[in-house]
Amino acid sequence: MEKTKVYFKNFVGTSYEVGTQIGQWVLSTPSLLKQVLLPPNAYPHDKFTKITDLLDRYCQGINEEIKGFADTIGVSSEQALFYAMTYLERGCSLMAVLPSKSKSGHTLMARNYDFNNEMEEMCFAFTNIKGKYRYIGSTLNLFGRCDGMNEHGLAVCKASNGVPVGNFEGGQKAGATGFSFWVVVRSILENCKTVQEAIEWTMSAPIGYNMNLMLADSSNKIALLQCMDGHKSYKLLDEYSEEAFLSVTNHALLEDIKPYQKMIIENSVVRNNKIVEVFTGKKQLSKKDIKTLLSTSYPDGLCCHYYKEFFGTLRSMIFDVNDKTIEMTFGSPQVNEWQTFSVRALEMQEVEVLLPQEKARPEFYKIS
Repeated sequence: MEKTKVYFKNFVGTSYEVGTQIGQWVLSTPSLLKQVLLPPNAYPHDKFTKITDLLDRYCQGINEEIKGFADTIGVSSEQALFYAMTYLERGCSLMAVLPSKSKSGHTLMARNYDFNNEMEEMCFAFTNIKGKYRYIGSTLNLFGRCDGMNEHGLAVCKASNGVPVGNFEGGQKAGATGFSFWVVVRSILENCKTVQEAIEWTMSAPIGYNMNLMLADSSNKIALLQCMDGHKSYKLLDEYSEEAFLSVTNHALLEDIKPYQKMIIENSVVRNNKIVEVFTGKKQLSKKDIKTLLSTSYPDGLCCHYYKEFFGTLRSMIFDVNDKTIEMTFGSPQVNEWQTFSVRALEMQEVEVLLPQEKARPEFYKIS
């Protein structure tokens, strides 16, 4: 059993002011400082100009936020690792149900996020930037977001689609020029009220990351959007749909995207089949049913403790878009407590969480 820290933060003010707050946090946490910076003059200036121009168009304010961060720690904005990682991870399980399928009569979305704790800043934050929608969610590379819910009850989470794309060792080269997922998730939370608005934004934006995006809103719509090598497709369900739930793990499910799938890891198929089995086996699902699925060890459930192999459950989450709450555990849901958050300022603190250590069987990584 190992332990790690989770940070709860509030980022409030103008974009520049939020950047200074992030800079002050990083300065007080030396281990983070090493993770988020490039050496001077390491990032080509022409690429820096391209990504900042794109961000000004699709995620306004983030360049000013990074400027505040850079000024606070005394470096050039071009040294922010976020830029190099963004312009072109992980296993996750995503699911969403309409009111007709949930015992509470609410639209619910849930996810397990599986990765390696040493590669994450492990921060959950409330963000309230002037001129943007307020939201809570998990940070990634300081300025990006991995999941969350905003003040309008729009919730979003993602999973990699196939081999992760990125500018890192072992990452697949992007098949299209564009953003990584953490910009997509953040932009949706800050600028969209509904699933439909989020779909329209994502379908129009340049995206280089191969991702599966799950969306749910308080008008009782849910959607799955898949992107592969720049090709995009989505499936939208509402109260008039014959189907009442959606699920996805780390492979293509939509017919328009399947032709671009290069490989499928067997555990992704096993996990999605388990979600479908549980969801179709019950006429209506409770939050307890979903928690049991998220907390049960693979292959009977979705929880994994393979942290050293970059496949350990770091967060389990249930989004209730009608109540505008997120119930979640940090670390393994088998040994850590569930907590409930709403879209408001958090109690700023550092919390220790437990990470049981196990090793996956070789067939877990079998490729088909």
